Amino acid sequence: MRLLPLSVLLLATGCASNLASMQTAKPLARGQLQVSGGVGFFAPAGQVVTVIDQGIRQGKAIKAAIDSGEPYSLSEEDAQTLLGVGLALAVAPPGSSNELMIRAGVLEDNTLDLGLRLSTASVRGDAKFRLLHSGDGLDSPLPDHQRKSFDIALGLGVSRHLFKSPVLDTLEFVKIDDFSRWDIEVPLYMSMDLGDILKLYAAPKYIHSSTRLDQKLVDWSQFGQAVTGFDLALPSRVTSQFYGTSVGFALGYKYVHLYAELTAGYTYCRPVILGRERDLGGVTLYPSVGIAIKNPTPLGQMLGPALSPASPENPGTVVP
Repeated sequence: MRLLPLSVLLLATGCASNLASMQTAKPLARGQLQVSGGVGFFAPAGQVVTVIDQGIRQGKAIKAAIDSGEPYSLSEEDAQTLLGVGLALAVAPPGSSNELMIRAGVLEDNTLDLGLRLSTASVRGDAKFRLLHSGDGLDSPLPDHQRKSFDIALGLGVSRHLFKSPVLDTLEFVKIDDFSRWDIEVPLYMSMDLGDILKLYAAPKYIHSSTRLDQKLVDWSQFGQAVTGFDLALPSRVTSQFYGTSVGFALGYKYVHLYAELTAGYTYCRPVILGRERDLGGVTLYPSVGIAIKNPTPLGQMLGPALSPASPENPGTVVP
């Protein structure tokens, strides 16, 4: 029964998220599509540092015990600290995440685009609305890849996490299939385009995550507490908040760009586990890279000449 909360937290609650932005503040033109793929690495730096610090500390204590000939004992506080760190790394272990995203411009004034992202463990939909634009406008005689601009946009994203747990699948004597985790993300994009060859961007963001555990499993953990006398109760809901910023650049030409960014911030996640509030968050890093490809001509402009009748203003296609 002691393994029950650990197994659930290891493969179900997961405070880790795909924290990448992989986009600038400049929305796509109406009818323009962009497809991108990337990979990121989730690094719970705060918990890793704590593990190293505790390892050094306990190593010194073991050496001192050997030198003095006294038995080594782990204090209750140190044991709780190690357990908390172990739970944190189980919930949000270091690891990579792949993603595939498609975006499309929506409005005629090029102020809104929508995106759909499929990553290793989640599906995310988002919208980005431009609040401010300065620099070369749409009426500039310069081609798009030579225009320079500065943009600010507000985004809103909603993610649904996908759970597939081999450990939970082995618990055949109880049906466990009612986990759910949702993330709500609010980023503020700021970017500078230098001729569409180099794009610099930053995106401060807040992400709220809420995971609801299967009620049957919560009831089962409470039953285990009554039988064993140990506090094994699981919370019915685990929430976490991420506060951070993505900083990156995109390098390319016209319609193909390579992205590289680093997201850094702090994750706050403190549920009550095994009778104590556990700090499962800390300083979090998420470096990522990717490639984005968009169609040269918006779909409406590309189809317009072919669908419109020929005229002096719009010669269209001459049909013999």
